[in-house]
Amino acid sequence: MRRPRAATIAATFAIAGVGVLCTSAASAATGLPDRDADPVVLKGADVPALLGVQPDSVVAFSYDDGWKQIPVQVDERAVVDYSAVRQGNQTGGRPFSHEAYTDPNTFAGADPDPTLDDGDEIAMMAKDAGGDAADVGSPAGVVDSTRTAVTVSDPLDPGATRFIYLFKTNGGLDPAAGKSYVNYDFSLNSGDYKTTYDFNTVDDSGTPNPPVNTENSTVTTSAYSEHLLGRWLGDGLQINAGDATGVDILDGDKAQVGRSCGRSEGTFNRGGGGYIANTSGPVRAIRSYIGANSGTYTQRDDIYYQRRQDTVTYLRVHAGIAQISQFLDYSAAATGMTYRNSVYPAGVTIDGMPDAGIPGSGGQTGLQPLATWEQVTGPQGALSVINRVDTNMAGFTAGSFYRDEGTTGLDFAQCPGYADNASYGSSGSEFKSNPDNNTDPTLAAGYPYGHYDLTGTRSIFFDPPFTSATDATDTASLRSAQIDDPLSAAAASQPEPDPPVLRLKVGGAKQKIRRGGSVRIPVTAFNDGGLPATGVEVCARVPKHVGKGSCKSARKLPAAAKRTFALKIKASDGAKDFIRVAYRVTADNAKRAKLKAKIGVKGHKRH
Repeated sequence: MRRPRAATIAATFAIAGVGVLCTSAASAATGLPDRDADPVVLKGADVPALLGVQPDSVVAFSYDDGWKQIPVQVDERAVVDYSAVRQGNQTGGRPFSHEAYTDPNTFAGADPDPTLDDGDEIAMMAKDAGGDAADVGSPAGVVDSTRTAVTVSDPLDPGATRFIYLFKTNGGLDPAAGKSYVNYDFSLNSGDYKTTYDFNTVDDSGTPNPPVNTENSTVTTSAYSEHLLGRWLGDGLQINAGDATGVDILDGDKAQVGRSCGRSEGTFNRGGGGYIANTSGPVRAIRSYIGANSGTYTQRDDIYYQRRQDTVTYLRVHAGIAQISQFLDYSAAATGMTYRNSVYPAGVTIDGMPDAGIPGSGGQTGLQPLATWEQVTGPQGALSVINRVDTNMAGFTAGSFYRDEGTTGLDFAQCPGYADNASYGSSGSEFKSNPDNNTDPTLAAGYPYGHYDLTGTRSIFFDPPFTSATDATDTASLRSAQIDDPLSAAAASQPEPDPPVLRLKVGGAKQKIRRGGSVRIPVTAFNDGGLPATGVEVCARVPKHVGKGSCKSARKLPAAAKRTFALKIKASDGAKDFIRVAYRVTADNAKRAKLKAKIGVKGHKRH
């Protein structure tokens, strides 16, 4: 059976990504307008001048009337044995390996190549990008030959182009540049992950059972904080941006198969699985894990940035899964907030009461209309949620999910075990597909088409409370467009510019000077190098007994540029037939250049 062409659809069951709209920048040359929440991520293969260096030797700079070191983070990746990640638990004897993040503190292990290699990722923030420094010498503390220029562009704003410069440090520079945009504290209640995590089979038959392998893990940034109770279980969210109240508005980040508690985030947590990576760096944090009941190698990567969280879910499960919903179920503390989406932009109030403003979905299995964005805002803060899914799956239909039903009259399952039994603004994405579809590559031999692929993402941007409905909807629409047209980053090795090279040319060859008089001679200074000459001074010197010369200065002479100075030369009464003049140009950062010439003397001093 021939596979359908892969399609990107504006919906997904996947878990969230997060960020905040912030248009301020340090100057006109730094950051990109409205892109302060967005990362810039390169592969090691994109920066050949840095391949083979130690990850903690990679440093980054931006330029804004001077060099400024900015945070950069290298995350190592390699082909990982997923059976080892699960310690062989409930894998059915089906091995599976795939490229993933590595972590010496999990059973994924360290990257076999400890240096920066083709598959590793280099993460920076767009807000730190600066101006073009192609004609500026490299900063101190770096190896000039590793200089790599990263051009960052916004397809939605072609005029906005900024630059980040990567180097290998020759010692003494910290890649974090003294900053930490995100702090992820992975805290397993049982103790050390490798020695205390329970990989054995547990009862996953129903969600009234409490979570296993519980955590007190947290993610904290200046814009938001989250509490993580276990694998697949997020049970706390506070928005810290602007004047948000910072109350915890989340009951649970939930998932259901067939709107049932038979298979949900609660049973995913109790089923077999394990962590691929838990990484906290200056630019981002990574929480990567596998195992969702019989979705043996289903994987989720939560990637946390300062104002945005991106979560990518890779569905790998046998056939028989026809409907999956993924939604944020808010707590009673979200009462009074407004929920809206691209289909219903007028919005409704979250209050635990069904809303006529968003009609019901038509039965137990009906989908709400597909929404390109969702948003929740109020004094508690604001978050814009962008769901997308990329799949080649046959018979696939995407939609959205919204319920605000309090504790009574629920028309979908609320699964106990760690969260309450109430529905406040429960919203997210949902899809239906042919139940015969298999997405597990280890089972491909059992199906005539092999397996389909489905990758879901959800990006959430965290904002202060919006002051108007127009601002709210405009921001959500912009975020949706930015997810569909992400920043582009092109890296290229950039040779260190040649140092400034000074040269002189003197005019006025036919001019003569009267005894006791003066003349102005045009003297042109050239910079034939690749860097600007600074502290430039051009002088004409003559012997004191026959006259007097002069000097003029300039703060800078750009690379491949010239400037003409009119230098005044005065002849004494005792000057003879000509005056010997020594011309020179000097600079703080270049060798001087010299020329000698004669100026003819005529006549006598006028009275």
